[in-house]
Amino acid sequence: MGREIKVVNVEALIKPLPPQIPTLVLYLEDGREFVLYNVPYEVVKSINKLQGVSIRERPRETIFDLFTYFKGIRDELEKIVEKVVIDEVDEYTGLYTAKLYINLKAMKMIIPMVPSHAIYIALVVEKPIYVDESLIKNKEDYEV
Repeated sequence: MGREIKVVNVEALIKPLPPQIPTLVLYLEDGREFVLYNVPYEVVKSINKLQGVSIRERPRETIFDLFTYFKGIRDELEKIVEKVVIDEVDEYTGLYTAKLYINLKAMKMIIPMVPSHAIYIALVVEKPIYVDESLIKNKEDYEV
């Protein structure tokens, strides 16, 4: 594992040209970007809703909306979530994994998650998000 690079902004969007691809752009503190493609549409919609950006569609709620509607859920998560780190990629599937760091006082947990879901939780409870530098470097090498 490499050094953790902090995410300073998250942009959730649908790439406009067919095929439309739900995408998260993570803007890093060192000026680079880390892009996640083919994230669940519901996550893009929910992050935009959280950030006050509207997406034109029929109203239909998702599990992610519960975090914004019920302050008690947010408050409890805010107490225990420490951070999110995207730090792993499966070499066979190309899928990333994020770790959600939880502190329950008596015990600490690290929960492997779908990155877009972990990012959403971190945004809801305003906790830091990081990307392992080795993943950024590997992605840059691959895209060149």
